[in-house]
Amino acid sequence: MNTRILYIVSSLLFTGLFLLLFLPKYKKAEQLIGAAPAAAGKVIEQATPFRPDEYFRYVIGTFTGDFARTAAGLAMRNKLAPLDSLDLGVKLARENNFYGLSGYYLFWKARRSGKAEDYYLAAVDFVRAANSGEKDRDAQALATEWTMGENCADSAIRIQPDNIAARNVKAVVLSEYRVQPMEAVALLRENEKRDSTNVETHYIYLSLLKKAGELDKAIRRCEKLISLQPQNPEFLYEMSGLYGMKGDSLNARVFLDLAVKVQRNAGSEIK
Repeated sequence: MNTRILYIVSSLLFTGLFLLLFLPKYKKAEQLIGAAPAAAGKVIEQATPFRPDEYFRYVIGTFTGDFARTAAGLAMRNKLAPLDSLDLGVKLARENNFYGLSGYYLFWKARRSGKAEDYYLAAVDFVRAANSGEKDRDAQALATEWTMGENCADSAIRIQPDNIAARNVKAVVLSEYRVQPMEAVALLRENEKRDSTNVETHYIYLSLLKKAGELDKAIRRCEKLISLQPQNPEFLYEMSGLYGMKGDSLNARVFLDLAVKVQRNAGSEIK
């Protein structure tokens, strides 16, 4: 009889201790990840911090859907993780093309370092994830990725106003997500004044002009890119395509042949 009473009392004490230690953590994790998969919750409810690589390996083995909400809970849980652990998380996520996930790792690294470069890298991965072209993406997840990309770009610019790379990311967000092409163009023009040789600025500008059907202006922008990197076959192919869109088959052929020649020469040099 005494043994049975002791067992019941011990069980009650254990249950109370469990609720005291684990329930608040579970509830907090549940709030963070919202509609994230149950697999994420099982890991996040752990009492001790886990390494991002451990989490990543667990989730990737049990869940193949959208990682955006899961990553939010993961990043919150690991905001005090060792930096080398965050770097490993970035590496694993990128290797598996989960750029939304690597964006969160980089975001928390940036929050700790306060460096514009880290915020810029986070912005790049968020925008890459949002602009990946995957079908049937969750609308809320996409909006989150675009917004996080914009916020990280803004943070980088606030820290380092002359960070052209971050300003270029902001221009992409304005064009592709905010649907504000004129604001994007205005920002790109500012970037060009700050650095007239920035290839990325000219390429984004070229893409906007092509999208707007401004083919003559796009060709002039492409000429600038070729002058900056004459041995880059991508820009020669781009010029060929622009002339093709104009119906100028002669120039389209000239630049196509030139692009193929440059590409072949580059391949022979690598060998």
